[in-house]
Amino acid sequence: MLQTLKQLYSEIRRPGFVPGADGTAIAWLILAADLIVSFSLFSAGSSVALSHFSGFIVAVLLLLLLHLSGFDKPAASISGNSGFQKTLSILIYSLVQLAIRAGSIASLVHFGLPDTAALVLGILAATLIGSYSSSLLLSRPTGSSNWLTLGITLAVCVFALRLVFLGGMEVIPQEAYYWNYAQHLSPGYLDHPPLVATTIFSGEFLFGHNAFGTRIAAFVYGLLFIFIFYRYARLQVDQTCAMFATSFALLLPYFFMGTGFLMAPDSPLTLAWVMALYFFYRALIHNEARAWYGVGLAMGLGMLSKYSIVLLAPAALLFILLDAQARKYLLRKEPYIAVLIATVVFSPVIYWNATNDWASFAFHASGRFEKVPHFFLGMMLTNILAMVTPLPLLALPYLFSKKTVREESAIQSPFTPRVRLFIGSFLLVPMSVFAWNALENEPRYNWTGPLWITLLPMLAWLTVNASNLRWRWIGLLLKKFTVPLLFILLGTYALLLHFISIGLPGTPFPGSMARLLGWPEVSRNMLSIQQQLPANDARIVIAGMDKYFIASKLSYYGTEEFLGDGNKLLVTGNHLVGDNSLMFAYWNPAEEFQGDTIIMLSRSESDLGNHRLQPYFESLAPEVKTFPVYKNDFGLPDKTIRNYYYRVGFGYKPPR
Repeated sequence: MLQTLKQLYSEIRRPGFVPGADGTAIAWLILAADLIVSFSLFSAGSSVALSHFSGFIVAVLLLLLLHLSGFDKPAASISGNSGFQKTLSILIYSLVQLAIRAGSIASLVHFGLPDTAALVLGILAATLIGSYSSSLLLSRPTGSSNWLTLGITLAVCVFALRLVFLGGMEVIPQEAYYWNYAQHLSPGYLDHPPLVATTIFSGEFLFGHNAFGTRIAAFVYGLLFIFIFYRYARLQVDQTCAMFATSFALLLPYFFMGTGFLMAPDSPLTLAWVMALYFFYRALIHNEARAWYGVGLAMGLGMLSKYSIVLLAPAALLFILLDAQARKYLLRKEPYIAVLIATVVFSPVIYWNATNDWASFAFHASGRFEKVPHFFLGMMLTNILAMVTPLPLLALPYLFSKKTVREESAIQSPFTPRVRLFIGSFLLVPMSVFAWNALENEPRYNWTGPLWITLLPMLAWLTVNASNLRWRWIGLLLKKFTVPLLFILLGTYALLLHFISIGLPGTPFPGSMARLLGWPEVSRNMLSIQQQLPANDARIVIAGMDKYFIASKLSYYGTEEFLGDGNKLLVTGNHLVGDNSLMFAYWNPAEEFQGDTIIMLSRSESDLGNHRLQPYFESLAPEVKTFPVYKNDFGLPDKTIRNYYYRVGFGYKPPR
């Protein structure tokens, strides 16, 4: 694999400074036009989104004009076997390149550069990055296997997008909530194990309190995940299929955000999951007894990330019971040592639960489920389609078929009955548990995401060999739709990240985006409201009037690093008025705020009515007030996303 990467690098190590331009002088002319247009529009008061968009369009049109007039004739041809494929390559290249520019600009501003300097340097940085990554989408080299090159190309583009947006996009509410974990380090928490907390703490210790510091460890987890996933895939398929399988492990929706970008428990979970599969495969299929020790370590780390990885244990047991070769491990010491290793690694969480009335275990056993049973299998299927698309479902029939390819085909499937039993056990046993739960309880959208890791090498092999598959209609679907779908997913992520970070020209943010955007401005607004209250001996506390979103975002952005001048907001959850705010109730018991002044912030005016709040305060401000949530970064106009509501309560009285 290393030799293949060296060969590919040798083919792209001398790119044009501007992708698509052949001569150096032409490249500098195109870049100059891009910078002049972008800088001029931004200086005239346009948003950075419109400015850099316009500069890019002008550069593309100028390059096209030079091509048509004969001044510039690049030797490389556009990738694709048809007009549609060539058009798709150009479109996705444009979206990825625009997104890399937006992410570079946004990250540079978040790191303290003035908007103008960030605009210019961001375009320069994106041009350099794009010449080595996005340009592959236009003219991929043909010296090596097309499928192998395609897998590497998509991987490079994904990691380029992740890297430039790490520090350029606001943390989402879940990330902010887990950041609060890191401010209260503990062996355990109510709703998740502690690895996500120590991960965020480590990242911010190295890089400070900002989105980059919060997320950088997720990026590292993503690199490790792909490295181990490739090793896992190579146990089943050849190098080309293994590299193409990484495209699925990077671009299917669950994996793009959940395994290397957003800092949530799923990021270390997926790493531990693929580690466990890798060692389980070596132990059960290759009969490597020492691999069980790796299984124990991976399961222990997974349990420190998210409890759902425990479902791999009954999957392994089923395989052992059904497979004659593996049944010997029932009487061998290695699996039991693996259980001991996992228990030792997981012991901090056991200790925390033992000293907190087994709160976390009880929460996951019943607290996450609906009190009134409902039938949610349809929702579970919808979640699967949204998280991994229909592509993995096309591989499922081949798990139960002895014949994978047609009889006249010269190739032979690597998926022997034992391998198919392994894949089926580690996919369908956990899936059946989630399906059983969905008969009565609402499933979370991301629960089934890691389960599909085990099937992705098979999906890649089926796609590469689609012309030889037993069922022609499945082969036709894989052949026609897989690569376009991967390209469309890549373009969609590029467009979405651009929109969330600096917006899109002429496109307002919908009201639902208020949970994600504008919270540095919200924290400054809350500080201003707090400073206008009459001075007295009582502390001023802000309570988010939902489960945890508002409190998490306000506490993250209500820090000295974002407010400056030593200012900091004291933020907690709605348990102050008798509701559920998850870990905020543990960190900030209501009794600590007796007599304090509370500013209650909500998305809904109805949450702040007298009937709800009067029992908890000596007096209330006579009216509910409102202020707009808006995003004001990077020269964007102050356009309201939606209104939020607040009300002040004086002399807080904790619930009994």
